[in-house]
Amino acid sequence: MATADCRPDDVCYDGNLTLFVNVSLTNGTEPDDGLLMSAGGIQIWTIVFTTFYALICTVGTFGNGLVILVVARYAKMKTVTNMYILNLAVADLCFLVGLPFLIVTAIMRRWLFGYIMCKVFYILTSMNWFTSVFTLTVMSADRYLAVCHPVRSMRFRTPLFSRIVCVCVWFGSFLVMLPIILYATTIEQEGHVSCTIQWPGGQAISPDKAFIWYALLLGFAIPVALIIVFYALVVLRLKTVGPKKKSKEKKRTHRKVTKMVLTIIAVYVICWLPYWVFQITLTFLDADVPQWSIMMFQIFTLLSYANSLLNPLLYAFLSDNFRKSFIKAFHCANKREIGVDSPKRGVDSPKTGVDSPESSVDSLKADLSERGQLVTCLNTIGANSVLY
Repeated sequence: MATADCRPDDVCYDGNLTLFVNVSLTNGTEPDDGLLMSAGGIQIWTIVFTTFYALICTVGTFGNGLVILVVARYAKMKTVTNMYILNLAVADLCFLVGLPFLIVTAIMRRWLFGYIMCKVFYILTSMNWFTSVFTLTVMSADRYLAVCHPVRSMRFRTPLFSRIVCVCVWFGSFLVMLPIILYATTIEQEGHVSCTIQWPGGQAISPDKAFIWYALLLGFAIPVALIIVFYALVVLRLKTVGPKKKSKEKKRTHRKVTKMVLTIIAVYVICWLPYWVFQITLTFLDADVPQWSIMMFQIFTLLSYANSLLNPLLYAFLSDNFRKSFIKAFHCANKREIGVDSPKRGVDSPKTGVDSPESSVDSLKADLSERGQLVTCLNTIGANSVLY
């Protein structure tokens, strides 16, 4: 973001966490002229990136909205793991809501939405981003408990407890991002309005660079380290537990759920690691950064947003129940809930097996309720109603 003494036509860096909005979008900074042509007064570079942002926003919003719909609507999708996936989808959806602000700002080269919406933008992009990584850490801990301590963890691995954990995750994200929420503001310089972080001055250590390291540790390094530890223990457990202690079917189910969660985490790291490496690199540079770095930062920022688009695709490819539920959201299944016609409970079985410790009595009640329900299916997504 541009600092208070950075003019609108300068290339400046103040180490801000969220997406270089003022540098790349609001103060006229552009990559080298040799990489650009003009089209109706709008740079080709801007057109390319806003097109990708619009695609990510549209597809990602639809995909995460579909995840929220099927988990909220279908009883068999309310598993412990799926409660965390639901929380992740909500965080991704809120994160993507900030993209229209970036798109408009990129085109208009200034912030048009006022002081309050500037605060809202930073809350959406920063708090929900931390919620995502904290949720992934909780999912890893849940996999560790399910695989390594299946009996002792039964009282903790319930949908109700997972909802409480999700609330705590959001509250923790709010506390971690409190500095951003407090210091987000709008600044007007030479007719250009920017939405930025105005850190207090007169500090011995640069507040912006200190916050980058603070955010890196709490929002990436420590969570990823915990995830690695949890999954190392899970993999070790799955390799050492033999058929005498655990049936082959349960072991296969454990592996399937573990693979899904691990893939989601791996994609997250791939999408966010370049962003963080570049952020840390920029903290060692002077205020004036090379033109090429602006282009690279925009690419890495685009990749970080793409993570919110990829997650629903991963659920569809890696989970049979999610895939069937997505299909059911478009095509009404007559009097049958997703998973009822399956001969075995798969990776996302909510009431029995590995993924949730509820009693078989609750499972039977849910099945009987689902088998007797009337389904009214309309053509548009979200319009199919379940009548009990």
